[in-house]
Amino acid sequence: MNQLLRVLMVEDSEDDATLLLCVLRREGYEVVYAIVDTPAAMRAALESQEWDVITSDHAMPHFSAPKALELVKKLRPDLPFIIVSGEIDLKSAVSLMKDGAQDYIQKMELPRLVPAIKRVLDEAKIRREHQRVRDTLEISETRYRRLFETAQDGILILDADTGQIQDVNPFLILMLGYAKEEFLGKNLWEIGAFKDIEVSKTIFLKLQKKGYVRYENLPLKTKKGQQMAVEFVSNVYAVDHTKVIQFNIRDITERKKAEDALQESEKRYWELSIMDDLTQLYNSRHFYDQLKREIERSNRYGQPLALLLLDLDRFKAFNDAYGHIEGDYVLSRLGQVIKRCLREADSAYRYGGEEFTIILPMVTNADGAVTAERIRMEFEKENFSPVFGQDVHMTVSIGLAQYKHKEDMKAFVHRVDQLMYQAKKNGKGNICSES
Repeated sequence: MNQLLRVLMVEDSEDDATLLLCVLRREGYEVVYAIVDTPAAMRAALESQEWDVITSDHAMPHFSAPKALELVKKLRPDLPFIIVSGEIDLKSAVSLMKDGAQDYIQKMELPRLVPAIKRVLDEAKIRREHQRVRDTLEISETRYRRLFETAQDGILILDADTGQIQDVNPFLILMLGYAKEEFLGKNLWEIGAFKDIEVSKTIFLKLQKKGYVRYENLPLKTKKGQQMAVEFVSNVYAVDHTKVIQFNIRDITERKKAEDALQESEKRYWELSIMDDLTQLYNSRHFYDQLKREIERSNRYGQPLALLLLDLDRFKAFNDAYGHIEGDYVLSRLGQVIKRCLREADSAYRYGGEEFTIILPMVTNADGAVTAERIRMEFEKENFSPVFGQDVHMTVSIGLAQYKHKEDMKAFVHRVDQLMYQAKKNGKGNICSES
């Protein structure tokens, strides 16, 4: 059974909408869709139906991608938004993505649409799970607080002068596994669970001076040796003119596990947001963030910085001859070759379509040429067999330049881009750099 996909298209061209639908259906989606080209129509669609993703042309007679994105952020801020446009400059695309668009795809690169949709749907799923974990933690915290107020946390009552335990509640007895008699009449630091004597004495002395102590994550051990994390809240108050210390001890082991899981989920979400699924290299969004940091470092410390821009030669012809699956395989293999040829400090990115960029920190033009040549030669060794009995070898054209002090980032990227195109003009499978 085909996977259901609910797509709201912001598009004024019926032909372009039909082409987009064909791409999605060819990849196995059962598409439920609506086409809108005005703010009113889009608002009505958003308010009347649930959608999985929005695709939007950039400029239309009565509407635009920025206006559509603004409306989505107002009505459905969690709904993935992808720009699919025939004409959009890089500056506008970057601006829209900073405002919340998940990706942009030129209409001449529609094969990128399905991987992009899969990625943004996965990201949306992670965000929902992220929120679910947060909601669970919030509910859990509320439950803990209610139990605390009804004395369902561990409670110890101590003499404020001597530190001897006067009483212990059943919940703490059950929590730590000690009998009541093993608590009463003893000092806190004499109980096995609080065996860290210095810490226990420090807590006691601080309580005597300040009257209140709180520890968010204090390790304790039960009588059976099981480790647990507790929230430890203590305060001093008077009972019948005698000062006592009350320890409220809450088991937060599960909460800590949930927090750790949340941190892992956030880390995974961040990794997915900056990675290209097909090549397992970083994506173009992360490229500009990282390049900006490296440029700032180069300007600050005067260190060299080189940039490579690679383009697969005759890739469109290969795709037309053998299909997009084989084309994707070529892209994936190139990503593997690039990673094999780089240092740990280097970083590689799928820039768009069949273009790749590589940032080489603390590398001169001459050293960058060595890396470029290594990649070029290694990739030419790769053997592709899109048809049984037929071997195909692919090549890459590479532009290389070293950053100039205080040079604008866009000018730097443009300079390398022009060198790459010069390499292609020189016969493909070449490297072109500034002398």
